[in-house]
Amino acid sequence: MALGSGADWARLYYNVSLIDCASKEALDELLTTSSLGEHLLYRLSDRTVVVDARQKAQIQRVLARRSFPYRLVDLPAARPDVPSKDGRR
Repeated sequence: MALGSGADWARLYYNVSLIDCASKEALDELLTTSSLGEHLLYRLSDRTVVVDARQKAQIQRVLARRSFPYRLVDLPAARPDVPSKDGRR
């Protein structure tokens, strides 16, 4: 399978959390009317963003003040230069 010129790179994130909102409008409002945008690392979709997990307490306070349904998912914290237990990176 041939890959296009934009498909020959990868980005590794660690110490991150995902925020998944119920709607695009809810996420857009959170990003424009709160400090959540300061911790945004990447927008995965219309409803999902990757944020800095080291700022989790502050992010949770921002989310708690809002009445929009959301889900905050913590991803395992790991340094990219440390192999996992099964020997893979």
